[in-house]
Amino acid sequence: MDIDEHVQLDKLAERLKHSDQDAYAEIFQCMHEPLLRYVYRIAKDEALALDVLQDVFMKLWEKRLELEIQVSLKALLYTMVRNRALNINRKRSRMMYDTELVTENSTEVTESLVENELHTGQLKAYFKTWVKELPPRRAEAFILSRYHAMSNREIGEVMGLSKRTVDTHIVHALRHLKRRYDQLGVT
Repeated sequence: MDIDEHVQLDKLAERLKHSDQDAYAEIFQCMHEPLLRYVYRIAKDEALALDVLQDVFMKLWEKRLELEIQVSLKALLYTMVRNRALNINRKRSRMMYDTELVTENSTEVTESLVENELHTGQLKAYFKTWVKELPPRRAEAFILSRYHAMSNREIGEVMGLSKRTVDTHIVHALRHLKRRYDQLGVT
């Protein structure tokens, strides 16, 4: 999302405070898909992800008159979705969400994989596996940055971290991914 889209969302938020249903519909239209992808990564359950999203948008409408945006509407929505999903996951499993982001054991890259020609699909699969190898908070920061185009400041707001901590998470994630890519021996 570029700066103009952020400005547009913030203008929609102002209209929403005045019970503008068209603004609410535009916010939903703009944010539904990226929020759904994000909450699905946390919840690992499509039905739960849809429920969380519905709850969040209902709450947004119910609290529209009291709406206070600290960073951006986008960051607020991601925070609401994240918190709702994590609360539900905790209640359902009584476990921390750390295990929700990493569901499979990471696989070692074998010599036979290195010998195979890398296609875009294969490389994406490697990167997906490598992201799962990251510590959960680092993976979450990286995913919000690269797949949801959030600024480090917004990510910090969503995750309850300082911008500097988010910067560190992303730098370490990129180093890990580069190291794993270099292990493939592709020139």
